[in-house]
Amino acid sequence: MQSQANLNWGIAAAGRITQDFVTALGTVEKSRHVVVAVADVDGQRAQQFAQRNQIPRHYDGFDALALDREVDVVYVGTLNPFHYAVVHLMLARGKNVLCETPMSLSVEQAKELYTLAEQRGVFLMEGMWSRFFPSYDRLRELLNNDVIGEVTQVKVQHGFRLAHMERVCNRSLGGSILMDIGIYALQLGQFVFGVSPVKILPSGTQLNKERVDVQIEFMLDYGDGRRLVALVTGLENLENDAVITGTKGEIKLYCVSLPAVQLLVLHPAEPLECSSRILASATGQV
Repeated sequence: MQSQANLNWGIAAAGRITQDFVTALGTVEKSRHVVVAVADVDGQRAQQFAQRNQIPRHYDGFDALALDREVDVVYVGTLNPFHYAVVHLMLARGKNVLCETPMSLSVEQAKELYTLAEQRGVFLMEGMWSRFFPSYDRLRELLNNDVIGEVTQVKVQHGFRLAHMERVCNRSLGGSILMDIGIYALQLGQFVFGVSPVKILPSGTQLNKERVDVQIEFMLDYGDGRRLVALVTGLENLENDAVITGTKGEIKLYCVSLPAVQLLVLHPAEPLECSSRILASATGQV
């Protein structure tokens, strides 16, 4: 059997999140995934990142990374406002791209990027890591097996004390609690229902002095009585769980945006003394 060729990675930005990604990449098969270059708008920062992670090449700016012929795929971990420009640059040069969430700051920009990827015949993906958690694999299995019946509601409360952080509170940096962590609530609705909402109903938004949202409550109507109800905040730490309600029971996901250890399945229609509580571990064992 012929072995697969190496996948050579380039890293766009030398920050905390790209460091986390490189560290994680180092835990998989090294003969398959190799980081060969890193670039940053701060050349010295890129050099330090390269030295720290034993990366052979570092670049001052992203143009040189886009021109590096040995790079097969680029992980883009810049600040949100720069995602579009950097991803566009890489796609235009024929690079496959994995971009940190959110892909862009507008629907129009995202559509343009996906169109460009199609035209260039390259891979483009938004790095929604939740979809790759073992708990989400288990959740998908439970939903596919109709364990809780037809899903009617997803209720999410998601919050961390983030409103003081520049990436959240500063408009010029693309600040927005919805863009920062609200995306995890949004993707869960899409994950569960498998379709786009027919109606978006915001019920309350709190803005800071720069008129950037630091807390938002909303409901997404998916039609036929199905809905997502969410509270997303950067003002306080919440339980960060989600309850998925169906016609035969409920599933509680203990963490929306971080790897959850367990899912709890509850069948409230049964008598209390016989209610079926299934603790499903992240590995799928019951």
